[in-house]
Amino acid sequence: MFETINLWIQDHQDLVYILIFTYCVSKSSILPVFAGMLVAAESLMIVPAVTSMIAGGLVGDVLRFGLARKYGDAIVRKLPKSLSDWMGKTLRLFEHYGVAYILLCRYPHGVRSFGVFPVGMSSMSFIRFLPLSIASVLLWVGLYYGLGHSLGAGMSELVEQNLAMLSPILLIVFLVLGWFAMRRIDRLEQQAERAIK
Repeated sequence: MFETINLWIQDHQDLVYILIFTYCVSKSSILPVFAGMLVAAESLMIVPAVTSMIAGGLVGDVLRFGLARKYGDAIVRKLPKSLSDWMGKTLRLFEHYGVAYILLCRYPHGVRSFGVFPVGMSSMSFIRFLPLSIASVLLWVGLYYGLGHSLGAGMSELVEQNLAMLSPILLIVFLVLGWFAMRRIDRLEQQAERAIK
């Protein structure tokens, strides 16, 4: 099955780069890990894959910042109370942590999709925000892509050495580690929420 997916990706690389860009505009998630694995497997080329992720992340940030700057208060007023409260907490997180918030808001589950929105509602200027956003996107893509490329290169070596039977074990290990990492991020997010209250 992996071979079939690999062949499809190789045959439709332009479409895959567009999908990567679009996904990164809408969400900051762990997609760069999978892109790194696909580059290591030689299914994708490094320059278009990394460019798609960086461009998508930046366009998404600029769009969310602009929407929040222009319509943020009106949007928050129309949200259900639980969501507007959550947005208020996120804004307080930004006010408390400032630059660190912008650099790290892509990582906590639940914050990463709209993390830049509160920044647009704040008094921070776009000129100050843009370099921080660029640094944040480069950090996010660099860390996750590097992890994915390392995992992909390791998996390629195993397959080349005819140890493909270890793939399910590696998948289970990866899923377990991912589960623990997500729980840790959720705990950190809860601690941050308690600190704000």
